[in-house]
Amino acid sequence: MRGRGLIAAWAMGAAFAATAQESLLTDFLRKTVLLSDAQMTALDAGEVVTRQLAADAKPDVAVFGAVRVAAPLETYVTRFRDIAAFRRSPLVSEIGRFGDTPDVKDVATLSLEDEDFAAARKCRPGKCDLKLARTAIERMHAEINWSAPDARARATAVLRQVMVDFVVAYRRSGARELATYLDKEHPVDASNEFQTLLENTRYLIAFAPEFHRYLSSYPTGTLAGVEDFFYWVKERGGPKPTVSVYHVSLWRDPRGPVFVSSKQIYASHFVRVGLDLKALVPAREPGQGFYLLDLYRARIDPPGGLIGAAIIGKIRGSAENSLRESLKTDKTRTLSP
Repeated sequence: MRGRGLIAAWAMGAAFAATAQESLLTDFLRKTVLLSDAQMTALDAGEVVTRQLAADAKPDVAVFGAVRVAAPLETYVTRFRDIAAFRRSPLVSEIGRFGDTPDVKDVATLSLEDEDFAAARKCRPGKCDLKLARTAIERMHAEINWSAPDARARATAVLRQVMVDFVVAYRRSGARELATYLDKEHPVDASNEFQTLLENTRYLIAFAPEFHRYLSSYPTGTLAGVEDFFYWVKERGGPKPTVSVYHVSLWRDPRGPVFVSSKQIYASHFVRVGLDLKALVPAREPGQGFYLLDLYRARIDPPGGLIGAAIIGKIRGSAENSLRESLKTDKTRTLSP
């Protein structure tokens, strides 16, 4: 009888925790994200809802999305770990995961686009169509004879090694190893950009302060149960194919939710730094699945001129559309057999 009493007490406690989580979730969606009644109804019906959030500065993009997934939360987590399969799409042409000891073999399938080869050849500090640090630019011109028949192969090899060296340095020292980009007239310190981005992600500070501290202090901080891995991807969703490197941190909060952070620590075009933060919140009733919440923030190269504001608006609208499609795909992949 004592065992049954303990089981009943545990079940009541779990139900209370789930109810409290769902109440907090509802308050968050209504009062913080400002979803409408119609959007809340659509969310409960399993539809994707999205909303652009207020940006803190001109270079900022901030969008939020959510969907209810009628599947076990653990199914999503398991499939997400196989990132190459999970992110496969017509827009992803190349992708690979870095090993525990990053090696050039991890990026062996990365190819160099024609326009990026041409950009690398012309690249100089302060004027470059690729986002590169001074050391990478100098290395390209020191190690490559641009008139030689193997120039493209050598440029590809140098860029692969630069990516590996970057991940190794980041794993060793964290955000301070992020590049100072010299593709424009004024240098951009990506380390400062990322800290600004993380500080502006107030929802994370409020709802998972320990996870926020871990992301801010990586790699010196510790957090029980967190998983980290790195991957790279070439995507064709924008005006130019873009190569990005991501640092993923996955953490199961003892209170129930699972948090997945994907730091975009390098992008060859457009984005200085980015952060995609997912929260998987269990539904109140067993068997009802979970809510997948997704907050995407990025700091971009702000367009200037008289039409800059209009271009920024289009960029933010495109980010919202991309997030909507991403959530639809995530749901489909989680529900597939």
